[in-house]
Amino acid sequence: MSLRRWWVQRVARWYYLRGAAHRHLGNSRGDVWEHWAAVEDFTRALTLDPTLVQVYVDRGILYWRELGEPQKALCDFNTALATTPHLNEALFNRGITYQQLGDDAAARADFRAYLEVGTHPHWREYAQRMLVELTTEPGEGEP
Repeated sequence: MSLRRWWVQRVARWYYLRGAAHRHLGNSRGDVWEHWAAVEDFTRALTLDPTLVQVYVDRGILYWRELGEPQKALCDFNTALATTPHLNEALFNRGITYQQLGDDAAARADFRAYLEVGTHPHWREYAQRMLVELTTEPGEGEP
């Protein structure tokens, strides 16, 4: 590996970590500006090193959860899953994103895929609940 490539990867990692700090500050303070600063730093990291798959996942989560931009989140999760098809965090969050967009069939598919690879007990339970909720017809179970 060349010295230049090594250096570029380190700078990309630095932007990623700075973005994570902005995200944390945005969450703890409820400050949308910090969330957008995180998006900018995550984008800089990906510009320098597009192989940082976790950055796509983290930026995608930020888009759907904190910034209400599910279409942008979907693009990030799709990019992450294109290189790492069974990335459980991306599958789970893409399922939520599809759910926000009203694509229940795609959400169910992602939650099922997550249940095949995901091991976190809380998120597995959530995915199972979502499968039941998304499969139940409106009005079913209501008095």
